[in-house]
Formats: sequence, structure tokens, C-alpha cells
Amino acid sequence: MAGRGGNAAGRGVLCALLFIAAGAAAEDGDWRLKISGSNLFFYGTSRLTAGVRQDWEVDITFSVRGGGFEVGSGAGRLAGEPTPYSKPEGMFECAAVTGGYLDRGLNIVATPRMRYEGFPVAGRVVGGYVELRPGVEYIGNFIAMMYECGTDDKLADIWLERGERSALERAKRLGASPRREDGRAIVNVKEVQPIAPRGVIELPLVDGYRFRLHDQSAMSEATYMLIKE
Repeated sequence: MAGRGGNAAGRGVLCALLFIAAGAAAEDGDWRLKISGSNLFFYGTSRLTAGVRQDWEVDITFSVRGGGFEVGSGAGRLAGEPTPYSKPEGMFECAAVTGGYLDRGLNIVATPRMRYEGFPVAGRVVGGYVELRPGVEYIGNFIAMMYECGTDDKLADIWLERGERSALERAKRLGASPRREDGRAIVNVKEVQPIAPRGVIELPLVDGYRFRLHDQSAMSEATYMLIKE
């Protein structure tokens, strides 16, 4: 009886090992995490909104071998030119403008600019999940933008006043210069907005896994899709 019990226990261990090996084999391969996002850079309020929208894309590629994380890297880009945004529609005229700002190394950098166009990615695989750690320093990845908006609407004074107050409340704004020219209200804005990746990303290793994040206050969104190649 003891012998038969021992054989059964052995078969159980073997089955468990085969199950683990099968799971590792399913995870093995080359993976790509595609992050597609859109950020609205705006001056004003939720009802009086003037600005530009910028689409962007970030790809994180990594490999899994023997059920373990092997190597990873990331690359990002701005997707197309900034497009004007106005709420109410037609009230504001906006456009991105050529400009620059000083980075941490005191270098003049032209806008629009994505902070990290390339970066390393570390990670680990645990229980069918991958934990990605993009090598981006605090405060993470971001887009820097300079834009100008103007209007002749009768609500221009309210827009300028509330927009200036909002600018003081939002740390992402580098500066805003409202003015009047021939009765027209105009503002030039320097602004930085965070984008992915920021912090640790944890995902199930499932081909086609997808989810969407939406930041209503910042009027930004991002879609994540994991693909096994």
C-alpha cells in the first residue's frame, strides 16, 4: 500500500511540474505592449475650454524565456501634429506655436516634445503576470507643449480670469501670458502633461489583453494592448 501511495504522490508531483512547464511555455515568447493615448492641453474651465490635442504612442517590447523575464525596452513618439480644440465649438482659435524651454540639463528643448523617446524596461514574471518597470526617472514621461488661443467672444473676460485662476491650481502649467490685442483676448501657454509609462505596470500575460484609462479632470486617455508576437 505504501508503495502505491508513493507512486500516486510521485505522479501528482510530476503532473504539477508538467502544468508549471506548460504555463511557462505559454508565456514564453516576444511580447509587445502598445499604449495609444491622447492629451488635451487647455486653458480655461470645463465649459470654456481652449487648447490643442496631441495624440501619442508608446511601445514596450520584452521577451519571456523559461517563464522568466529576459529583456525589455521602450520607445515613444508623438502621433501627428497637435490639433485645435474649442468648447463651445468655434468660440476659440488655437494652435501649437514654435518655442522652447530649459530642461534639467539647462539645454533649450523645442516643443512639442516627448521626454522619453527611448528607455530601458526591467521586469519579472510571477504567476502568469508580468511586472514591467520602465526606466524613466521621476516625474516619469511627459509631453511639453506651447500653444496660443484667442477669441473675440463676449465671454472672453470670464475665460481669461477663470483660466488664469485654474493655471495657478494646476502644477503642470509652466506659464501662461494672457493679453488683449485690438479687443481680442489672447493667451500663450507653456504646459507639461504626464503620459505613460509612469511607475510599475502589472499585466496578465494574455495575448490581446486590453484596457483603457481615462483622466476626466485632465481630459486625457490611454489604451493599453498586450500582443504576443
